[in-house]
This record gives sequence, structure tokens and C-alpha cells, in this order.
Amino acid sequence: MRERTAGGEPAVRIALLSDIHANWTALEAVLEDLGGQGEVAEVICLGDVVGYGPDPARCLEHVRGSGWLTLVGNHDRACTDPTVLGWFNADAAAAIHWSIEQLDADQLDWLRGLPERAERAGLQLLHGSPRDPVYEYILDAQTAEDNLRIIGDSVCFHGHTHVPGVFHVEHGEITHDYQHGSLKADGPALVNPGSVGQPRDGDPDASYGIWDSEASRFEFRRVPYDRERVKRAIIDNQLPPRLAFRLDFGR
Repeated sequence: MRERTAGGEPAVRIALLSDIHANWTALEAVLEDLGGQGEVAEVICLGDVVGYGPDPARCLEHVRGSGWLTLVGNHDRACTDPTVLGWFNADAAAAIHWSIEQLDADQLDWLRGLPERAERAGLQLLHGSPRDPVYEYILDAQTAEDNLRIIGDSVCFHGHTHVPGVFHVEHGEITHDYQHGSLKADGPALVNPGSVGQPRDGDPDASYGIWDSEASRFEFRRVPYDRERVKRAIIDNQLPPRLAFRLDFGR
């Protein structure tokens, strides 16, 4: 039997992933890797199941069919609220318009019903930031500090930036830590598992991780996948070519 955390929650291992972005090949590789990491209590998706990539319906159906707790991302929202497309660049907007054509009414309703926030095992869960759960990017120390003030002593998992790492306070300073492998993440902390489908930290491998609440540690995992296959599918579906080429550079 696993112990309880300091907050009284049962100790659990939870897989967290984000920003799949319609990249089924990457998601499939992540799930295969996850299958070799021992038992997890559940899988949580921090948003952006769709957008950019060539397989929106397949990714959506897997996430929905698996019953994962899933938060709404800005690309998910854009598929059901085109008024937000003014914030998107031309390539991203083109991919959203194409994605909408690939999804049926039931799938769009599922995206429409995704929550902006959730809590699980003492964790705060969202896509963007505690201050703005869908749209704000946490990329710098000042934004991180502003949002750390909001969460008290909690650990908050978020996505959106496609950059894995942990923002936390160390010796009175806001720091951003990342390494392949396990990192301590005592609250308050903002933890980003990175992106499954379109990493932007210079490493093209799919990114996700596993939270161990007993140890208060998050294990970052990187998984290679067949990028050439995805690039061909993007081009074959006449999506913007840059969405294919960027996959090789992790940008």
C-alpha cells in the first residue's frame, strides 16, 4: 500500500501530457513508452488535443475513448469559437480551419465541453496559467512569479508553451529547472510536461512525464517517433509546410 501525502491525499502516480496537437504518431509512441513505466492511476491531458497536426479526429477519439481527464486548450477552444482565431498566426489558423472540417458535430461538442480547470490528488490542472487558464503563456520569471502567488503551496501542472520544466522559488529567486529524468517539485511549483506533438525546447522528441505524489517528483520523459511519417501527412493534407518542417528542430 502506498503512503499518503503530507496533505492527506493517497499517494499516486499520474501520467501527465499536453499539446498532442493532432500528432497521432507521437501520441502512439508516448503511450507505448508509458506502458513500460509501471502502473499509473490515470492519464491526464492538459489541453490542445487538436491543431497543427494531421490526425485531429484520431487523437480526439483516443483521448475521449480512454476517459482521460482533459482540460481545454486554446486550439481546442478555437475549433468551437472562431472569434479567438484573431490571436493565431496564419499557419495555426489554417490548421484550425482544416481541423474543423475533419471533426464531426459530436467531436466538436466534446471539445466545447472541456473544462478550463480541474484538481486531482492535490494538484491544480489547466492549460495556460492559474491567472488565465486557457491563453496565458508562462515563459519568464515574472509571469511565473505572478502565477506562483496565486496557487499558494500547490503544485500546478500546465501546458501551452510546449517547453518542459519546473518554475519554483529557490533561495528567494524564481528558477526554471529541466532535465531528462526526475525533478523535485515541492509546492509552490508550476510544472510543464512539454508537448507530445510539437516540442519547442530544441529537442524534437515527444515529451510527457509521470508525477509521483509520495516523492513529490516529476519524471520528464522524451520519446522519439517517426517524424517523417507525420511530415508527409501534413504535406499530403495541404497543411502549411512550416508545420511539417519545424518538427525536426523542436521549435
